[in-house]
Amino acid sequence: MGCSGMGRKNSRLALAGVLAAVFVGVGELAAQSSEPAVEHVRRAVDLMGGEEALRAAERVRLEMTTQWQRPDYGAAAFRDRPSFELHDDVRDYSIPAWRNTRDFGTRTITNVVRDSVAVTDMGDGPQPLSVAYVDERDELFVYTPDRLVLALLDAPDLHALGDTLIGGERHRRVGARLAARYPSTIYLHAGSGLPTRLSFRAGHFADFGLVPLGEMDVDVWYSGWRTFGGISIPTQWDVWRSGARYKRMTVRSADFAPHFVAADSFSVSPEERADWLASAQTRPMHESVPVEEPAVHDGFVALGGFGMPAGAIDTGAGWLLLGTGQASFNYDRALHLLRPAGVDRIRAVLVAEGRIANGGVRRAVENAVPVFASMAAEPLLGRMLRGERVARAHWTTVTEPVELGAGPGRVVIAPVDLPDVPGAAMLYRPQARWLWVPDAVTPLDVRIARARAESLGWRVERVGTPRDLGLDGPGSM
Repeated sequence: MGCSGMGRKNSRLALAGVLAAVFVGVGELAAQSSEPAVEHVRRAVDLMGGEEALRAAERVRLEMTTQWQRPDYGAAAFRDRPSFELHDDVRDYSIPAWRNTRDFGTRTITNVVRDSVAVTDMGDGPQPLSVAYVDERDELFVYTPDRLVLALLDAPDLHALGDTLIGGERHRRVGARLAARYPSTIYLHAGSGLPTRLSFRAGHFADFGLVPLGEMDVDVWYSGWRTFGGISIPTQWDVWRSGARYKRMTVRSADFAPHFVAADSFSVSPEERADWLASAQTRPMHESVPVEEPAVHDGFVALGGFGMPAGAIDTGAGWLLLGTGQASFNYDRALHLLRPAGVDRIRAVLVAEGRIANGGVRRAVENAVPVFASMAAEPLLGRMLRGERVARAHWTTVTEPVELGAGPGRVVIAPVDLPDVPGAAMLYRPQARWLWVPDAVTPLDVRIARARAESLGWRVERVGTPRDLGLDGPGSM
């Protein structure tokens, strides 16, 4: 059915009005609630079982499923590559302690966090566990919904923030500092009275996978309400980090009066505590990874160690660092390791991986080192820089082949579309007939990269991947 130009214009104006109504700011909503913030919270507490019942539930057992979702900031959908984990989550809030038994199908791992100490048992006895799990316990206990509403009641700074709309539905907003470290906004549905969303900012600076994002926006969405033994909770918790899906936690069953002995469930012996305090696990994950001495090749210096840059290459006009490391610590560590191998100064860095890595890019930008980024990495890197409020500078996004250096050290960086990483980047050194594809994780990726190299007229004899720079042979695949 056709319509006139005026009709289309009016339709667009009408649509704009609808969208404006849905996303209207707090100040534009009429008839704000006149009730104090604590009354909104008390209503939720009463609906969830009452304050007495919630406070009495100091020990809880939750049978859960977590769907892990790889955060992705590209335009295409469904690239989160989910994985699934069953786990038996047992807590004693009075200690505070957390025992999480994780079932991956092929193996079972039990992690115990008691006060400030973490241990794990993978079937061969207790071992020290990263301090990152202490941080995870702290955050998890904050956003667990029945604990959240109690924390709001207890918060001395609880205050109303005014109403807003989510999907056209009115929500009461209240604010408070939770657990003395999370300035938070909580959204309570004006109709049902129950919490829908929790928002705060936090960094996981000890967690290997999350440290690149720095301080980030965290959103937890609640849905799927069920009642267990008189206490009502949402059974689906969707966690978003820095604006992308991170994980979906589903409560399959909940027991708010479980029969277990705390000493047995959360036991950490004095010996285990001493082992933990003396171990590298008290440091952030990316700082405790062992590194290897640099391996020097003809114009190459390879680095070893998970989360470290792959190495550096002499372009004939200065050294190019291959990656920036998981965090600024790893960037600085790499420079320290490279100096004895003759790398006196880094002239530029290549940041290619289309996944959360290369948090050291902040240090490169702060040091005014030129950055060459793949199209796949660029949106991720933007989030990392914004998280630490670092302005992007000296930046080139590789959308077409770029030459660096001169003479036999000359290299070319070019884009390549891999099956799961469109807009990846690959590096070619003509003199060595060497190709490096840091996003190539399967033989199919390598085949496609080789075909792309051939189309550019490159003669490739050796291929490097994330697992192997391929300097001594054909590479790992």
